[in-house]
Amino acid sequence: MGSRLKITVLTAAFIALTGCGSSTNAPTPVSAPTAAKPGVIVTVDGARHACVVALHSEAQGSIISCDDVVSFVKDELRVSSGSNCDIRTTPGVDAAQVAKVEASLKGAGYRCSGGP
Repeated sequence: MGSRLKITVLTAAFIALTGCGSSTNAPTPVSAPTAAKPGVIVTVDGARHACVVALHSEAQGSIISCDDVVSFVKDELRVSSGSNCDIRTTPGVDAAQVAKVEASLKGAGYRCSGGP
């Protein structure tokens, strides 16, 4: 029984040691930073000729005139300047309208992703 115990202990030690570290001694990879979630999502809706604006945490947004996006984001949603915003589109949207919404948000200090 003594030799069986030794074999069991040695096998357990071997298994434990083989799982330690990398076989190539390469450093552990560092994951890339994740992109910040947008504070607000603006969808330029081609069918409605309007914008749908929602906080990231909201399932549904408010339908407003695209000309009023900045004031709505600042005054109604109270999203501070410098926050991230995501611009999305629906089929049939006018690219000039999307560019105008993006320019107005950037002009107010918001950082936009998406768009044309």
